[in-house]
Amino acid sequence: MKKSVRILTGILGFIIFVPGLAKFREPFKTFIYKHLTGIGFPLPNVMQYVVKFSEIGVGLALLFLAFKGNSLSKNLREKIFYLGNLTIIIMMVVAVYTHLHPDIPADLLPLEFKPPVMPISYIVLVFLNLYLYKKSNS
Repeated sequence: MKKSVRILTGILGFIIFVPGLAKFREPFKTFIYKHLTGIGFPLPNVMQYVVKFSEIGVGLALLFLAFKGNSLSKNLREKIFYLGNLTIIIMMVVAVYTHLHPDIPADLLPLEFKPPVMPISYIVLVFLNLYLYKKSNS
C-alpha cells in the first residue's frame, strides 16, 4: 500500500478503535444503550456489544493494515481493506441517523453536538481512502 493510504488507513483505524474501547466505560456505556433504544434498534442489550466489538475489530484490522499490511497477500489485504472501509461507512450512516433522530438529545452525542459533523467527516475520509487506494493500484 502507498504511504498516503497507510497513513489514512491508520487514522481511520484509530478513530474507530478508541471509541469502541471507550464504550465499555461510563458515560459512553450508558450512552450507547440509550442511542440504540432511542432509535428503536432491536435487542439493545445485545446490539451494544455488537457495536463495541465491531468498532474494536474494524479499528484493529485497519491499524494492522496500516503497520503490517504489506506482509499479507494482495488478495487478503484488499479484502480486509474494503471490508473495513465499507463497515465504517455502514457504522457512520447509522451514526448520522442517530444524530438526526428526534428522540436522541444532544447531551447523549459526542461533544453534545446534534449536527452529524463527525460521522460525515469519517465517511468523507473513507471515500478519500478508497479513492487513494484505487488510484495507487491503477
